[in-house]
Amino acid sequence: MQTAKAKSEAGILVLIVFILGLLVGGVGNHLWGAHVWGSQAPPHGAGHPPPAGRTFSQQMGLSPDQQKQLDAIFNDEHPKFQALDEQRNALHMEIRSRIRAILTPDQQVKFDAMMKDQDAHGRGRGPNRGGPPSGPPPSDSSAAPHSGAGY
Repeated sequence: MQTAKAKSEAGILVLIVFILGLLVGGVGNHLWGAHVWGSQAPPHGAGHPPPAGRTFSQQMGLSPDQQKQLDAIFNDEHPKFQALDEQRNALHMEIRSRIRAILTPDQQVKFDAMMKDQDAHGRGRGPNRGGPPSGPPPSDSSAAPHSGAGY
């Protein structure tokens, strides 16, 4: 009798430890995911205001009707911001091209490496910051630079 009771208690204990392990693992996975992926900007557009819009809505206590109007404002103005980003990226590319044109071939190699490093670390206007993606270095000094990071 004692053996059967001990076996059932041991089985229950194993089951409880297993369930606790699942819970701790799930919570840990959730927290790690929030830490790693939580800093990425969620998509915004129709029905998804940018983070600043959500914060503003919460702080102001906007009604659902006001939230719809705010969403419409963000959606109406978004193309203007995209156009400005494109203009800024074009200006960066022009500046980089002009800088690269005054450099010697050895300096151009260093310059390209410096810009690639900035892209990789999210500085400047590279792919991590909304600028044009990196590509191969230009074939001549008058061509556009290979990435939009920095100047």
